[in-house]
Amino acid sequence: MNSERLDPLRLNVGFLLHQSVGFSRIFEFDIPSVTVGGDLKLSGLRGDLRMTRTAQGLYGQGRMEAWLPLDCSRCLDTFEQTLVAEIGDLFVYPPEKADDPLLAIPETGILDLHPLFRETLVLAIPLQPICQPKCKGLCPVCGGNRNIAPCEHQNDSIDPRLESLRNLLSDS
Repeated sequence: MNSERLDPLRLNVGFLLHQSVGFSRIFEFDIPSVTVGGDLKLSGLRGDLRMTRTAQGLYGQGRMEAWLPLDCSRCLDTFEQTLVAEIGDLFVYPPEKADDPLLAIPETGILDLHPLFRETLVLAIPLQPICQPKCKGLCPVCGGNRNIAPCEHQNDSIDPRLESLRNLLSDS
């Protein structure tokens, strides 16, 4: 069996290249689990991509959403982050005319979306992922997760000049 036909992120768009300018087709995605680019393991990849024939190739426009397991930068718990990929790119045909190899349609007519999706989704990953907006993080003394249980440590004395900052932190 041909693995290209089984991969949901490899689209056969060759038939679109033989259509007149303005013809379009919507490709819908609902993939429970997929690895993008060999290292990005996503779950619940959903969305659609409209491919419209242009004089230069195919214009792809759509929105994709997926879940990615990440570690919270405050409490280190693993959680699932929603990633959104907005796509609005011109895929050029013939491939020799493309400036970007990710946006070239090969002669086979099989468009591999893995590199483009990986690039777009990696840029959507937050630099400091947080499991919830009010995550309390880890205790600096014992390392316990303060979201689960508060620590009973004695508060160290604080410089009197910084006492007003402590009041700000206790209000939140």
